Amino acid sequence: MKAFVLAGGLGTRLRAQFGDLPKPLAPIGGRPFLERQLGWLAGHGVREAVLCVGYGADQVRAALGDASQGLTLRYSVEDEPLGTAGALRLARGFVAGPALVVNGDTLAPCAPWALERARWERGVLGAVALYQVGDASARGSVAIEPDGRVLRFIEKDSGGAGGAARAWVNGGVYAFDPAVWTWIPAAGPASLERDVLPRLAAAGLLAGHREEGEFWDIGTPEEWARAERRFA
Repeated sequence: MKAFVLAGGLGTRLRAQFGDLPKPLAPIGGRPFLERQLGWLAGHGVREAVLCVGYGADQVRAALGDASQGLTLRYSVEDEPLGTAGALRLARGFVAGPALVVNGDTLAPCAPWALERARWERGVLGAVALYQVGDASARGSVAIEPDGRVLRFIEKDSGGAGGAARAWVNGGVYAFDPAVWTWIPAAGPASLERDVLPRLAAAGLLAGHREEGEFWDIGTPEEWARAERRFA
C-alpha cells in the first residue's frame, strides 16, 4: 500500500510552544513527529508516502526531502486549507490501489496490512483503526456492530456513549479502497471525519478494526506532553 499522510494542519494550539513550526515537525523525544511516523510506516513494509501538506510545506520538504526512513516521499501541496478530505481529493492523482491514510498528528501502533485485510474480508470500502479509552468526551466515540462494521460516529462532549465512559475511538489510521475518493465532495474544504466517514458508515461500507494498546497524538499541548513523556 501507498501511504497518504495528512500533514497540512495549522497546529494553532501548539503555537505558544513551537511558534511557526508546522505541527508534524514538532519534536517528540528529540525527533520530528513526522519522522517517527514515517519510521513506523517503513517498519511495516510501506515504501512510498504522499505527504499532504499545506501550512509550512516548505519547512516540511526542507526537513525531509524526497526520502526519509527508507521511504520515497511525494508531496501534495494545498494553496489554501482544504480540510482532511479536501487534502485527499487534491492528492487523488497519486492513488494507484488500496491506500493507507494516516493523520499527521497521530502515531497508532497498528499493523497496516491487518487493517487492509479487515477491510477486504468484510467487502467494504474503508477500515478504521479503533482504540479503547477510559474517557471519550474529548474525542467522541465509534459505535460498532458485533461483526466490526461501523454504525455511527458519536460527537465529542455529547454525553452517553461519547462521554466519560470507556469507549472505542477513532485512532486516525485508515485503509481505503480507491473508490473512497468518489465519496469526497467535489469542491471546497471538506472533512474526512464529518463529510466522508459518517456517510460510509451509514451505507454499511466502513469497518472498525479494534486495536490493543493506546495511540498517541500531538494535537494539544497536553497530548504532546503525554507523547513526549512516553518517547523521551
